[in-house]
Amino acid sequence: MQIQFLNHASVKLITSQVRITSDPWYSGAAFNNGWDLIRTDNDLPAIASDATHFWLSHEHPDHFSIDFFKSTRNRSARVLFQKTADQRVASFLRAQGFVVDEIGDGTDKEVAAGETVRIGRNGFYDSWCLFRADGKTILNLNDCELNTEAALDALRASIGTVDVLLTQFSYAAWKGGRENRRLRQIAARDKLDAVCLQIRRLQPKFVIPFASFVYFSHVENFYLNDSINDIQGVVSAIESCGSKAVVMKPKDCWTVGDAWDIREAVEYWRDAYGSIAALPQRRLVKTIALPELAEHCRQYQERIFRKNAKWLMRLASFIPALAAFRPILIRLTDLDIAVRFSFFAPLQQTSDGPPDVEMSSENLDFIFMNEFGYDTLTVNGRFEASTTGFSRMTKNFAIGSLNALGLGMKPSLILNADVVLLLVSKLRSFLQKIERSSVSR
Repeated sequence: MQIQFLNHASVKLITSQVRITSDPWYSGAAFNNGWDLIRTDNDLPAIASDATHFWLSHEHPDHFSIDFFKSTRNRSARVLFQKTADQRVASFLRAQGFVVDEIGDGTDKEVAAGETVRIGRNGFYDSWCLFRADGKTILNLNDCELNTEAALDALRASIGTVDVLLTQFSYAAWKGGRENRRLRQIAARDKLDAVCLQIRRLQPKFVIPFASFVYFSHVENFYLNDSINDIQGVVSAIESCGSKAVVMKPKDCWTVGDAWDIREAVEYWRDAYGSIAALPQRRLVKTIALPELAEHCRQYQERIFRKNAKWLMRLASFIPALAAFRPILIRLTDLDIAVRFSFFAPLQQTSDGPPDVEMSSENLDFIFMNEFGYDTLTVNGRFEASTTGFSRMTKNFAIGSLNALGLGMKPSLILNADVVLLLVSKLRSFLQKIERSSVSR
């Protein structure tokens, strides 16, 4: 069996029977012009397309590139994807002419004689993939947040021995504002600690660090690159925890179990990370005038109320313990004005007090126009907010992320209380980290 590294979170698993390309993304920006690849190669789409199967870990654009699936000529490759309630990804791909095999959580699917794929769901929408062939076990965790002993021990009990682990090695979302570098340093260290914990509990023979070969590429978020983990740091962490690091550059191909000299790839990525300060920075595509923004806000409110109980949202706004759906003040940096957003009133310009959040009109409009808009904003980091401001913003706009999961703010949500509790837990944990980092500066 061989593993060919393509870029970022994309690899190709190769046996005599199958060629499985994962998470193809090789060009262009992701997350509303917030991310770009540090390095790429024009040959990658063709190499990736030479596949019997594609596997997609989740819907994020750095894993599921719509442009790739529209442009590839290989419609005979089957797409492997987790079974979801919304059917959004599967429906899109079928409309493009692909056959999609939806795989239930923890279910093994035979992709060739004696070769199986198992997909496991994680968090709100992530998934991992376990590939077994030729007596080897390859575990691709990509972005999955498996960073506790209990979760990893449960996974190990379920899947058994791991020969090769592929895992993300740096932070990949907003980590505090421009002045809070301390939070980003903590996030970077926590990510390496998570890799080490994965190694100790899963005990893989080899670890391929990946899914982090990107940079924050917009003028509004470029500062977030100041503390990202580089390849030398993750190699040291892997080897200090007792596993063997297999570092590859695009198009490298490794026979699983063979000796692999990482020096050339480490030098390649050292140069790549060293070049980030000089890489292109994207800028605003369009400024959205206030009247247009207000109209899009009205349409957004209508869509939200079609999927959620307005009376329940209003009730939640009166409960002090929740403090959800309360008005927030947003400074629009490109328009140099502040607006007051509420689900229960039109969007209006205001001069009432300091803003909770700052962002461009383009970003606020993206939230209004896309159900996944707020999720995109928190990943691309194209905003500034205090701890309180971030909390208030999340307690408003995260409802779009909930709707994207096929859930709504309705009495029936109690049946999915685990999702709500996970969202609340993540928000509370992140806010606590912001507070601690602010105190320690």
